[in-house]
Amino acid sequence: MKNDALFCVGQKAFIKKDGKVLVLNDPVEGLDFAGGKIQEGEAKDGDASSLVRSLKREVKEETGLEIEVFNPFAVWYHEFPKGHRNYPKVVYLVAFKCKYVSGEFKLSDEHDKFRWVDENDYREVDDGSDYFDVLRKYFTE
Repeated sequence: MKNDALFCVGQKAFIKKDGKVLVLNDPVEGLDFAGGKIQEGEAKDGDASSLVRSLKREVKEETGLEIEVFNPFAVWYHEFPKGHRNYPKVVYLVAFKCKYVSGEFKLSDEHDKFRWVDENDYREVDDGSDYFDVLRKYFTE
């Protein structure tokens, strides 16, 4: 029998504004989206809305934006590479469709670039990663 996997749980926000989705760039890994790992004490037993609050907190910290969170549409497993600030953590990620509500965008120090993409130009950010596969799913399913 294999041992149980140990991993963090994280969430990523696919934020739509004016028909475009926000993509960020992680200086070590490349393509990324606002969001992060659920911190200790954020997930409350029997309260799924605590996960939404966690995602909203992460988005506000990383982008300065207020969002509305809708249903999740994808999940994936990610191992952080050597050289990344989160190495050697492993995270199980949940992607949520979100909508911009308010706020002025400001890039945090966790990312070095950003871009808004739509169904016509999202392929320009294809870096061959699982993150791009989820972006493709957002636009094609």
